[in-house]
Amino acid sequence: MRYKDLNELLISEGCNPNTFSIGQSQHESICIVKKDSQWLVYYSERGRDQAPLYTSESEEAACDYFYTKVVQQQHWHIVGFFRNREDADNLVKLLHSYSINHIRNDIPAYKDENDPRYRVFVIGKDIFKYTELFGTPQVNYT
Repeated sequence: MRYKDLNELLISEGCNPNTFSIGQSQHESICIVKKDSQWLVYYSERGRDQAPLYTSESEEAACDYFYTKVVQQQHWHIVGFFRNREDADNLVKLLHSYSINHIRNDIPAYKDENDPRYRVFVIGKDIFKYTELFGTPQVNYT
């Protein structure tokens, strides 16, 4: 596997591009970068790059390792962000009716303790089912 192929391959596996970074550090992501003659694979968390999980002079070996690490993660794709619980419940029912793998992950206090938000995510490759049926998710974070 080659560096230039990683992004397309990972997206085709249903991986969320917000969880990985190719060529640079990205907060809260697994990253692959080339530094001098070494390929490094590491997590970047809370603005800090962690110690490498893997290093290699081989592009193919590093890319294979990175690909496997990213694909092994469960990838959530947000498709709904609501102020109203009923709207989230309705979306969950709709996803269930189409056998789309999903999860609810609500925020009990978004901006303050009396401001809940209701989030719905589609998991992994089921994002392709979702977009085929409903188009690209249009999530409003207000």
